[in-house]
Amino acid sequence: MSSYLEAITALGNGSLHPGGFSHTVKILNSLSINKSSVVLDIGCGTGRSACYLAKKYGAYVFGLDNSEEMIAKASRRAFREKTDVNFILGDALNMPFGSSVADIILIESLLIFLPPEQALRECCRVLKKGGVVVDVELTAYDTLPPKARQQIKDICGVPQVPLLGEWTDKFEKAGFTRVFVTQNKLPGVLDNLKEMLYVDPHREVSPELRTNWELKCLLFKYKVLMLANRSHLGLGTFIYTK
Repeated sequence: MSSYLEAITALGNGSLHPGGFSHTVKILNSLSINKSSVVLDIGCGTGRSACYLAKKYGAYVFGLDNSEEMIAKASRRAFREKTDVNFILGDALNMPFGSSVADIILIESLLIFLPPEQALRECCRVLKKGGVVVDVELTAYDTLPPKARQQIKDICGVPQVPLLGEWTDKFEKAGFTRVFVTQNKLPGVLDNLKEMLYVDPHREVSPELRTNWELKCLLFKYKVLMLANRSHLGLGTFIYTK
């Protein structure tokens, strides 16, 4: 696990992806989800989106993450929220699910950390014909300075910061058909006020974050870097069908 992933695991925030939880709710409300839907939340983290899906729609929800600490936090969240979600420790590149089992796959800021082509092929395998994959990822505009691009890769431990067109190519090469794709500027201060409507009462901060100066510094550097390059970075929303 990279230092950045270690830091966000300790932070325990349920919606660190671009756009935050308000964006997640907006996207999910645009989908057709019901009590018979099988939903996979890949890279589920602390399980906030997975628990929302189970409570709001009564769907069959499975959350997958490769971090034992994240799965433990997600399981405790589900217990506190009194909701039924199956949280599984596993690899998004080799998911422990059969083929053609999911109606919907939710991904939030995960592919940027992985070989995305391999992950998307695996998503295509487990998704039913006609099923939908929804993904929210950080995107770069072609104005992003090379130095800033490298700093993002170094701080976050990611192999790439793709342009919007590079992301869409990856989905289409994996066999998906476009339903909806959009790119917006990263949320600013006023946009982030929306998150105040979605306070997370079940956020669980690990004790190490209070004492580990390195992790604190890393998160601070990340925040400064994102703010300095906000005009060169975007929030990409991708909805594709199989």
